[in-house]
Amino acid sequence: MIAWRALQVVAVLALLACLDLALKASPLGGEGWNPGRLLYAGSGMVTALTLFALAAIGIGQRRLADRLARIEQSLARRP
Repeated sequence: MIAWRALQVVAVLALLACLDLALKASPLGGEGWNPGRLLYAGSGMVTALTLFALAAIGIGQRRLADRLARIEQSLARRP
């Protein structure tokens, strides 16, 4: 579970870095519009969101396995 949470932290940090890169590619944070940098930031955001989704799926699978184990234990106790 700790590894999944660590993966989520890495994904959030990567997303923040990509947002910073996208901001620097705009007139707000840089010299002007830089389409190459915007494209690079966008592809990085997709990758960061994919990492976040994979971690969420892993956490969900772990919770499901725990819940199934509890259900099996409660069914085993029944006469």
